Amino acid sequence: MSEPKDKLLEDISIEVAHCTKWARHNYILGSSQMLGTVISAPEVTHVSPHGFWLLLNEEELLLPFEQFPWFRRATIDQLSHVENPAPEHLYWPELDIDLSVQSIRNPDAFPLVSKAED
Repeated sequence: MSEPKDKLLEDISIEVAHCTKWARHNYILGSSQMLGTVISAPEVTHVSPHGFWLLLNEEELLLPFEQFPWFRRATIDQLSHVENPAPEHLYWPELDIDLSVQSIRNPDAFPLVSKAED
């Protein structure tokens, strides 16, 4: 009577091992074959008296207050509430500020500067 019980336990162990292997394979396969690009929300990583740094996907951008003066008097909460409604577009709703990402990467190509008070 011990033999059928041992055989049953062996079959169960094999089945559990098979299911575990299948689940692990599908988890790894599924996570490595995700479609599209993982995009995280923009995040303010540092604020100083000179400007602030914004992490956009895997790129960190510096926004110096000298070149972006309308952010100078913003609170950290206002700076941190930034949206990325399109790949090359950032929006701060509490400040009603829209910026092209290219204007941050290459401010010299966008010579108009706000006349906001410093």
